[in-house]
Amino acid sequence: MNGIHDIGGRHGLGPVIPEANEPPFHEPWEGRMHGIAVACQVSGINNSPEHRSAVEQLPYTTYLHNSYYENWVCAFEAMLVGKGIVTLAELQQQASERYPVAMQDHPREPTQPSEYASKLKAVLYQGAPQNRPISRRPKFKPGDPVRTLNLNSRGHSRLPGYVRDKTGVIELYHGAHCHAEAQAEGRGEVPEHLYAVRFTAHSLWGPDSETGGLIVYVDLFEDYLQAI
Repeated sequence: MNGIHDIGGRHGLGPVIPEANEPPFHEPWEGRMHGIAVACQVSGINNSPEHRSAVEQLPYTTYLHNSYYENWVCAFEAMLVGKGIVTLAELQQQASERYPVAMQDHPREPTQPSEYASKLKAVLYQGAPQNRPISRRPKFKPGDPVRTLNLNSRGHSRLPGYVRDKTGVIELYHGAHCHAEAQAEGRGEVPEHLYAVRFTAHSLWGPDSETGGLIVYVDLFEDYLQAI
């Protein structure tokens, strides 16, 4: 999707300035939102590509005005209402209520967590593997030159705009992973070969790119690539 989220290589947005000693969450509610996201995925309500797709579909002004986790809130509100998990009226009622007790910054972990809670913690701290078996052999190997396709999907895509129709070199083969586009579209798990592709700044942005031999690595599915 050619949305406002796909800003790699664009001018006018200023430098990325890392925050010194940045905490995982700036407010307690951000940690709660992260926990809700993990609970929804573990419960089978949605997957990560659906989550990303929902964020990408936010209006441009909303996306740019919001903080990172505010966009998560908006995305999950849209997803949960769309899937019939909650109603818009229920969300509006919750938003209008005032809670007298402040949210804890670091809630105490139970000494004997349930099996479900233990699973949530494992996914939160270790992630959920996406590698899957596939019978088709990979087309490429490290060192192969490739060109990315010029695809402009109307839905979720893991092919950033700034690497479309560009030449690069296969750096690493990751194995076969669940294709994010299929998951975002609700087509289930469709394994596809995944590679780390190495691009030079010159190949991406031409002679006006930064000097000094800047290299960019992007993980790309095989159906985004063609041999050259």
